Amino acid sequence: MRIQPLMLLTLLILNFLVDLYIYKRLVLYYTQKKWIKWCYWIFNALLLIGISFTSYIIKHYSGQIGFSRLMWIYYAYLLFYVPKIVYAVLSIFDFCFPKRHNRRIRFFSIIGSICAITVFSGMFYGATYGRLHYTVTKEEIITDRLPASFDHYKIVQLSDLHLGNFKDGTGFIADIVKQVNELNPDLIVFTGDLVNNKGNELDPYITILSQLHAKDGVYSVLGNHDYGDYVRWENRKAKQENLKQLIQKQDSMGWKILNNDSEYIYRGNDSIAVIGVENWGEPPFPQYGNLQKAYPNLTDTTFKILLTHNPVHWDAEVLPFTNIDLSLSGHTHAMQLKLGFGKFCISPSSWKYKRWSGLYNSGKQYLYVNEGIGYVFLPMRIGATPEITVINIKKG
Repeated sequence: MRIQPLMLLTLLILNFLVDLYIYKRLVLYYTQKKWIKWCYWIFNALLLIGISFTSYIIKHYSGQIGFSRLMWIYYAYLLFYVPKIVYAVLSIFDFCFPKRHNRRIRFFSIIGSICAITVFSGMFYGATYGRLHYTVTKEEIITDRLPASFDHYKIVQLSDLHLGNFKDGTGFIADIVKQVNELNPDLIVFTGDLVNNKGNELDPYITILSQLHAKDGVYSVLGNHDYGDYVRWENRKAKQENLKQLIQKQDSMGWKILNNDSEYIYRGNDSIAVIGVENWGEPPFPQYGNLQKAYPNLTDTTFKILLTHNPVHWDAEVLPFTNIDLSLSGHTHAMQLKLGFGKFCISPSSWKYKRWSGLYNSGKQYLYVNEGIGYVFLPMRIGATPEITVINIKKG
């Protein structure tokens, strides 16, 4: 999210030209009052000063100040300039047609205004309502590999809390915990990115998250943000200590963190395996995950559930080399923007990830990609609302 000086200068010039165009096209057309003109330019100047100041701070960011507050300034800038650019691009088509009765047609200006208002409303909704109102998604998997005593086994998945971004208090997370417990799950899993940058972001939420309860416990893995790779640390030891404390805090909450490890869950003589790998990172970040270490016999007859933060892992290792029955991931957030209805949705996340949201299957192997609870960078969720996933596994 760092903007280089040349890029910032280009952006400011572009923004000024858009402001000047709208001033001549709308402000002068509808009013001659000086105070409205002054307010227009002062407001735009404050936005541009704000984005310039924020870009400077982020360039020298060391992880010691409130990153989420800086992102709110970015979002305020985008909230106004994205609709203005939409209006400018569409309305300029009016100039492609000759004047009528010595007046410029305003058809495309009207279309541009409607689209700009729609974009503004959607972005405002995403920042105020969309990011703080969750959905419960229910999925059913039928498989003949599940032991009979585990029939109707209910898993609740949470992912990507990014707790450092919630400056609105602990109420939203408390509601999530209450909802999960009311679902009465057999197993709760968390698939990474508990914090944004540092382990101490978890501190205000330890008591609340400790209240998560399931018959077979709460299991978790680490996500890319949990390692502190986005922070400039004083030294390597400080970074390692931060990760160590984050793991200890999860342990104190009663969560069983699986760092390239696995555990069996028993029902009488039957058992299933829960496998957890560390983050399967993509360049330039390290790849911490080691599936072979977590569960050496990856093609045995045991019903296996894999927790792996990054869904890319499924196509890279799980499908080619294992018979793991169900993989659970997060990471993508559907890029916090998803448009459509039901299963017919589009998202910029699909440009980067082959598996970016929902349930996928390849024969008898399944992957579910949870869209997460929190957010990264921009404080909004449009369409891709915070998600609690309930997966009911039935014996086929």
